[in-house]
Amino acid sequence: MGRYTAWLFLIGFVGCGDSGLTTDSTPPPPPPAAGDTFAVFMDPSSDFQTTDVRDADNEVVRFDTTENALVWTATDLLFDNWVVDGNFLGAGRPYQVRFGTVSGERRAYFTETVRGTICELSVVNNELFIAPTNLLPPG
Repeated sequence: MGRYTAWLFLIGFVGCGDSGLTTDSTPPPPPPAAGDTFAVFMDPSSDFQTTDVRDADNEVVRFDTTENALVWTATDLLFDNWVVDGNFLGAGRPYQVRFGTVSGERRAYFTETVRGTICELSVVNNELFIAPTNLLPPG
């Protein structure tokens, strides 16, 4: 796995209109291997729990609690300095995992703590970018 220090950039608000989240036909990433130390996020309103956290584009990230790193599952890149505290993410808790339902399936989403909106994550040239959206977790 490559290891990179995350450079977080907030790009201007991205309006997604009334389209809401679309279902993604790409298969989910493989489950964590035995021995991985990924954070498990628990939905406070149900018994649902998961290691997979989705962004506005349904891309999945995980959080390695041993390395304090965000794991970009598409390429297994690690981004340092990601503290997990319950369902809160990052030093100072600027982000929070919130839950929603798509087609009857419970999912966890990477959201801004204050606004509650889902963030769009992207990796460009091995740098992590985080942009706000106007999307709320579905359901």
